[in-house]
Amino acid sequence: MANRNIVESWGFHVAVRLIALLVMVGSVIVIISHGSEPSQEDSFNTSSLDHRQIQIDQNQEEDLAQDFSDNPPARLTLSEMQARQKEISQKEANGLEPANGKEDKDPPADEWPIEEKTLDVDGVLVPAKETVISSSHDGKISDIPLQNGDLFKKNDILVRYACDDLAAEAEMAGVEKNLTDTKVKTGDQLFKLDIISDVDRLNIESEDKAADAKIKLYEARLEDCTIRAGFDGRVTKRLANEGEYTRTDRVLLEVASNDPLHIEFLMPSKWLRWVNVGAPITISLNETGRTYSAKVTRIYGEVDPVSRSIQVRAVLDSYHDPLLSGMSGKVELDAGAIKDAGVIGYLSQQAPYKESR
Repeated sequence: MANRNIVESWGFHVAVRLIALLVMVGSVIVIISHGSEPSQEDSFNTSSLDHRQIQIDQNQEEDLAQDFSDNPPARLTLSEMQARQKEISQKEANGLEPANGKEDKDPPADEWPIEEKTLDVDGVLVPAKETVISSSHDGKISDIPLQNGDLFKKNDILVRYACDDLAAEAEMAGVEKNLTDTKVKTGDQLFKLDIISDVDRLNIESEDKAADAKIKLYEARLEDCTIRAGFDGRVTKRLANEGEYTRTDRVLLEVASNDPLHIEFLMPSKWLRWVNVGAPITISLNETGRTYSAKVTRIYGEVDPVSRSIQVRAVLDSYHDPLLSGMSGKVELDAGAIKDAGVIGYLSQQAPYKESR
């Protein structure tokens, strides 16, 4: 009996707990359903806003249509459309920024920072023009009238060959020419008298022309027996003597012009930022102990990648000392003086070539 009462009591408690759980689940479902459904007032407000937005959009469309009818857009030609498109593309290109976010511009060419105001390098004096006199043909030298250091004028004889045999042959050719001239005169008279035919007369004229060509040939060969100076200058090196037998292309003399001497020196390639043709420089010669002014006349076309230097040539201004090629000294370049002279550096000038396509 006691066990039965316990079982009934336990079943009663379980039933009560199940009913309470069902009530709680139902309450949660009702709350969720009420929260997801909009209220009538919210629905009314939303529909009112949508109606107002539609009305505003309709008004804007009517205004745009009225403006379009009053001010229709201008019609552009094809060239005008292309020009406008090019302008837009240019603006877009100008508005682009580099990937690093910084403005990628080269510094102005005339504002290179001067790391060294002056530069001292070794320089050497060289002649403005120098020539090697070589033998023009095989033969014996009869005379070289000049010695080392001697001065000469243009067209002076530098070398004379022994051409006695050639002179004799040229004399014989002259005799033949005189003979053919006489034959031509006689043939013309005989042809007028109808003593010789036209063919005979033409043969005589052909012999005369051949003799004339032989004379010109010997004159040219005799002219080749002497070597003359092409400019005013001095002998810097004599490499042959009278009586020697020479072969073609053998070096006989080295000569240099009497023009103002030049200076050649090697300069660090970075100085091309300031140095260019016309730049003023000075050189202090070891031999005289004096300083001479000069101007750059040539910048060679290649930088030595090993020494990072470039060869430069300058011409001395007026001087009165008897300077000689080969003298050396210190060349001084002053970046400030070059800039004051109005010289634009080689690297600061516009490139002399066109951009590749």
